[in-house]
Amino acid sequence: MQLPANFNEQKKPQLFEGLSESSLQALLQRSVMQDYDSGRVLVQQGDNPECIFLVLDGSLKTTRINEDGGEAIIRMLEAGDTCMEAVLFMGIPSPINVQAMSVAKILKIPDSVVKKHVLEDPAFAVNLLRIVSRHYKNAMHQIEAMNIKSPLQRVGYYFLLKHIEQGHENLDFKLPFKKQVVANYLGMTPETFSRTLKQMKDIGIKVEEDTIRMRDSFALCHFCDSDTASLCSRHDQAECEKCPLH
Repeated sequence: MQLPANFNEQKKPQLFEGLSESSLQALLQRSVMQDYDSGRVLVQQGDNPECIFLVLDGSLKTTRINEDGGEAIIRMLEAGDTCMEAVLFMGIPSPINVQAMSVAKILKIPDSVVKKHVLEDPAFAVNLLRIVSRHYKNAMHQIEAMNIKSPLQRVGYYFLLKHIEQGHENLDFKLPFKKQVVANYLGMTPETFSRTLKQMKDIGIKVEEDTIRMRDSFALCHFCDSDTASLCSRHDQAECEKCPLH
């Protein structure tokens, strides 16, 4: 089995970073590639975890459902992202749901294959630890945002991350998910999210459908923190003079 062409050496999924070709093929040959329709549930809360999911194309979300049927979005996954890594090692039924948000092509790496390969390839084990650590860090940010940050700060921080991920070259960038999904992820109602988007105009940010248009490349810099700055190629450079962390 081969990875899709969009996963070249420069953009390998974090799960496969630094793996030898033989190690990578050992994983791929024991995995299954499967297509899912939008809305299809891959894992339900309470299911026994069976594999890691790697998104090859499309998007997934992980959620928790409360007793009243309310949904809280935990993560939104794009191509190259994975989920269920930590759940496989918990030894308990899955505490989350996994659902396709669009037509998606998924690589499923079985539980037994993952646990065997961890013992055979230290690089793979380290990749798993890094991924789980990143999820933990993101979860802390999400909890902080829900309890401390204003709606404007939450939206600005999220937009800044997307801008950094998509590069500084353009003043326009795309929201990868529907607005109501982003609103849920940020812990606010669609109405609050809509009002917050209108507030963004005052700082030079316009939202047109799924496109974010910035007045200049520094329009989102005052939402930056030390974690975000570490991801930004302009941090601590001369051009970063408008950044509050400079």
